[in-house]
Amino acid sequence: MDFFAHGLWSYIFFHKIKKPLYAVLFGLLPDVISWVPYFFYRILTGQETGRPIVELIPPWAFLLYNIGHSLIIAAFVLLMVYLVLRKVPLYMYAWPVSIVIDVLTHRREFLPTPFLWPWSDWKFPGISWGNPLFLVVNYSLIIICLTYILWKKGFFAKGGSKKRNRK
Repeated sequence: MDFFAHGLWSYIFFHKIKKPLYAVLFGLLPDVISWVPYFFYRILTGQETGRPIVELIPPWAFLLYNIGHSLIIAAFVLLMVYLVLRKVPLYMYAWPVSIVIDVLTHRREFLPTPFLWPWSDWKFPGISWGNPLFLVVNYSLIIICLTYILWKKGFFAKGGSKKRNRK
């Protein structure tokens, strides 16, 4: 799924927790780990930005992609956090949720999701999030969900302000 949709779905799924913006950050984490360093690498080396040519992506970027998109790695990190804190903050679960979304919305032909890395290189044959019909449906659902959430939070109340808590 595209970067912005990951952030929006993370907010939709975790908007009721105390720190939903942290969930957005964790939902973006798989792509941030790999593509932000690669983006800056392309700028620093004078390459054009835009859709990457898979054959030109350096091995280190794929290693970061594997790390960020692995449910095995995410589970290990969540386990380590649990062992240290004796709990896992809810917002951290946006990371594996984002990976599962990618598993379902990436095809094997272009940047498939290595969700079982490093144990297996098998990839799920998902559908392409870049398909125009999928994009329309996906963003329509995002708009519907966000509108509902904002309505429930009183964003559309008279005068455009949030509802006041009434006692």
